[in-house]
Amino acid sequence: MVTDRQILEAVLTEVRGFGTRMDKFESRMDKFESQMNRMEESQKRFEEETRNNFADIKLHLENITDRNISILAENHLNLINKMDVSATWMNRIMINEVKMNALTDQVARLQAKSS
Repeated sequence: MVTDRQILEAVLTEVRGFGTRMDKFESRMDKFESQMNRMEESQKRFEEETRNNFADIKLHLENITDRNISILAENHLNLINKMDVSATWMNRIMINEVKMNALTDQVARLQAKSS
């Protein structure tokens, strides 16, 4: 027959084992909380760096890229105007070449008739 003392010793052994397991669990939870705190700090730094990077990119777009696009657009308009002038002169030169070729051909025919 099992005595009350044996039952109490068995319960005490179980409770002590449970206490040891709880201590290990608490230790693991402390490590987990520490890791979570480090992750939260890393996330905060990442978010701040990301915000700063976006702010830098926005400033670059506003200050550099937008300005450069405006300069390019202005110069492009000037270039188009110069190309229009150049095209007009090229058309005149081509017309003069056609006239010159026709006149050269007529002179050659006249010389051939007179010889």
